[in-house]
Amino acid sequence: MMDALFGYFTAHPTVFTLLTIFVVIVILYFILSKFIKLAVLLLIVILLAGGANLLKDPASMPGKIKQNVQTFVTGGEQIWRKVSGLWKEANDIADRVKKAPEEINASMKKAPEKTGRSGDSGERKKSVPEKHPAAK
Repeated sequence: MMDALFGYFTAHPTVFTLLTIFVVIVILYFILSKFIKLAVLLLIVILLAGGANLLKDPASMPGKIKQNVQTFVTGGEQIWRKVSGLWKEANDIADRVKKAPEEINASMKKAPEKTGRSGDSGERKKSVPEKHPAAK
């Protein structure tokens, strides 16, 4: 009886894999009984996804898995490049914001030199309003 069972599992490795996943989930159920709904849902999703992919085209399953993994890796690399680019741009913007007050102060100090006027308000003559001739 055991030889027939081992022979069946040797001939059908996917069944053995699904059975192993099921046993692991059952063990996790007893250990983590609080998460029963999640474990059952996970089991159903794994069995449905694995069964649907196996029934579609059982011969090309390893090729599909390899293609899906490659797609996942490529997508992950693209996301990483975009996120790192955004991070660099955010750091550049933060550096510019930090330098902005210094640049404004420097340009305000250079402004009187460029216009030929003094930027000091103390040197200006204050105009005194003239009195109206009727007020004399």
